[in-house]
Amino acid sequence: MPDKCVLIIIDGLGDLPVSGLDDKTPLEAAHTPVLDRLAGSGWYGQVNPILPGKIPNTHSGTGMLMGLLPEQADRLSRGPVESAGKGWTLSPGDVAVRANFATMERDGEALMVTDRRAGRISAGTKELAASLSDIDLGDGVRGSLLPTDQHRGVLILSGPGLDASVSDTDPGSSILPAATRTCTPLRPGAELTAAKINIFINEAHRRLVDHPVNIARVRNDHLPANCILTRGAGSQFELDNVLIKRGLKVAAVAGCNTVRGLSLIFGFDVIDDSRFTATLKTDVDAKIEAAISALRDHDMVFVHFKAPDLCSHDRQPLLKRDFLQRLDKAMEPLLKETAVLAVGADHTTDSNTGFHTADPVPALICLPNSDEHGEPVNFGEDLCKQGNMDRQLSSEFLLRVLDAMGYSDS
Repeated sequence: MPDKCVLIIIDGLGDLPVSGLDDKTPLEAAHTPVLDRLAGSGWYGQVNPILPGKIPNTHSGTGMLMGLLPEQADRLSRGPVESAGKGWTLSPGDVAVRANFATMERDGEALMVTDRRAGRISAGTKELAASLSDIDLGDGVRGSLLPTDQHRGVLILSGPGLDASVSDTDPGSSILPAATRTCTPLRPGAELTAAKINIFINEAHRRLVDHPVNIARVRNDHLPANCILTRGAGSQFELDNVLIKRGLKVAAVAGCNTVRGLSLIFGFDVIDDSRFTATLKTDVDAKIEAAISALRDHDMVFVHFKAPDLCSHDRQPLLKRDFLQRLDKAMEPLLKETAVLAVGADHTTDSNTGFHTADPVPALICLPNSDEHGEPVNFGEDLCKQGNMDRQLSSEFLLRVLDAMGYSDS
């Protein structure tokens, strides 16, 4: 009978050397005896989440690691993933767009972004989103913003004639302040959708600028969440999954809405809990306990941790190091389980710049009970360059995990 598996996904695990850590990465600087023990007793090396030289994001990098078929990768859009994570089923013709609450200032006709995440707002977003519900945008099109986690949300557009082939309004991680980009059609027929997104953004600013939540935030020296940015528009789609196709029963333990959305689209069981968040405050011990419990009636369990990526985006490598140490300690009970243990990541996030990069990520696979036999190694980016596992794609890494579990290609 094949072995079971717990695969830990550490969001933004990969990093680059940081001067404040003696030119080590946060992972290399962290005290991680469990990861070191697993790597020394198993296989470790580098994994390209998408393709060499291609910069991944959370939904694409995680999707490949969780069994997205490479030939279906172009179907994956962030908006519908966020919608699924929120429990919203898109109707045919709807368009879903990933959104951020942001801080903006009006400069004539332009909206200038001063903070893309409104200071990582985490309280009051439900009240803010409630004022952006079911807005009449004209031509039979209506728009609603659904909050997900922290500053994140999803804009749902419903009505006739919509086409998701539109550009992002988020200026990205450029030097701020920067002007909000105008949403434009990417092909003929998408003009209506682009126009309605632009209308929604301007209406959002009008409604949010004097919202009681923002008045209180400013009074308390917090950045106001007085507008939204959009990216990753998409419409309804279906995906196959290599794990489901092979008959595995899969669960995902996650506090991140994106990962919940991917899991539900793939047909996994999602194990949720109020203690599971997409922040540094997530209960790492409870997530590991939930994963061990899920092994009883699942073949494979994914456990996702978002915090390391947030630390890198905020250029806080010491916090990233400390969280990795905390996670490593929480993983110790997994050593007692008779299951394959694997660790992977969706992308590298550079703590020096706060940006995703195309660098490969460190990864490992350890068979049940073999952690007792090898000599620990300093699991990290530099070691994995000379690892005992060939550099490979995430899709290939997952197949190697399946092989370690005892599942054939049939």
